[in-house]
Amino acid sequence: MAVKWIKLFIQCFVLSTAKCDSHSLQFLSTGREQPGGRPLFEQLTVFDGVPISHCDGWTKKAEFKPALESSNLPVKCDEASYAILEFLHQIPPLNSTVYVQRRRGCILSANGSVSAFDVWAVNGVDFISFNAESQRWTSHSPMAGTVKHRWNNNNARNSAFRNFIREQCPLLIHGIKLRSTQQSTVLRIFAKPIVNTDQALLRCHVTSTDKSVSSVHLIEPENSKASWVTVTGPVPSQDGSMVLRLTAEIPLSSDSSMYGCRVQTGGHNITVFWDGNTLDGRHLLNVLSVHWKILTAILGLCSILFVITVLSCGITLLLKCVKKKSRRRPRIDPQLIEQFVVFQRSVTSADLSGIIVAFIQGTERSTEWGQWAQRTADNELYDPEYFAHQIDRALQ
Repeated sequence: MAVKWIKLFIQCFVLSTAKCDSHSLQFLSTGREQPGGRPLFEQLTVFDGVPISHCDGWTKKAEFKPALESSNLPVKCDEASYAILEFLHQIPPLNSTVYVQRRRGCILSANGSVSAFDVWAVNGVDFISFNAESQRWTSHSPMAGTVKHRWNNNNARNSAFRNFIREQCPLLIHGIKLRSTQQSTVLRIFAKPIVNTDQALLRCHVTSTDKSVSSVHLIEPENSKASWVTVTGPVPSQDGSMVLRLTAEIPLSSDSSMYGCRVQTGGHNITVFWDGNTLDGRHLLNVLSVHWKILTAILGLCSILFVITVLSCGITLLLKCVKKKSRRRPRIDPQLIEQFVVFQRSVTSADLSGIIVAFIQGTERSTEWGQWAQRTADNELYDPEYFAHQIDRALQ
């Protein structure tokens, strides 16, 4: 299965970390063929988990890596390229792009014993493998039956394969020397905001030349937990170091600065807490704080405006009540009105009559009062209760 092949591929990269006196040498060949396209080939040579040379199908010439100080490795990869291209034509057609992986090499243990391997896969799925002792092939896929039968009948080819992984590979290991590197481990933490949410993807990236580094752990605050956590690696990088990655989905809150990661090495532990930054240097926690301050300021302003509005309405209503109450005139006694009417009828001057009305009413003479007074003078009506009612209406 694809997952099984990938796990085996990673394990073989770091296999030498289990025992310091053991050494491994692997030739990782890959081929790709698209319908109607030209097949492509590449090969990466790895010693003790460190890439030391690369070869492609165009030049077929090995390009040695800076990590390699000296070696007796082949400078050409013609044989490996021919084997991959031949295999691409022998497997059943898939009517799609085909990826072929071949992993061959050996492990030389401290006691001198040699473990040899030659394994093939198609599109990440185990296909066929070689037993160097019996020089026989074992199929791992229903499509591998024809290839298995053909290869088991090619004794000369199988003998050459066995000689390379059992005899030549250990000799090549003895001639390889890597440049000395100082063991160091670097742990970086950054985050990426998740659009339209209050969540972020926290990433812990570990780069180490210390082969004892094997795990990285998330540190969480007590009141906030990550939704999920995934860890990948260790896997080798091109410069010979190992890489581990931890990814977690965390909430953006005041406790976000309490998230961190811890790496366990052979000698000590390295712990780093997140500083709130993204990979490009933007500070997510500052942005969150600014947003919170803006929201708080808006809420505060709305509260002040609400209080001012309530106070204004209350004061306006109170002023209206006071004004209405101050304008209300006391009820005039009917007998006083009767006396006033009699007096007014006896006055012949209109100006004097107006002065009397203004004095009794306390304001300028109103239209209603004038009309009532005129009707009274013309009709010689006299009804104290009626007069009192009319006066009240005029005064209100």
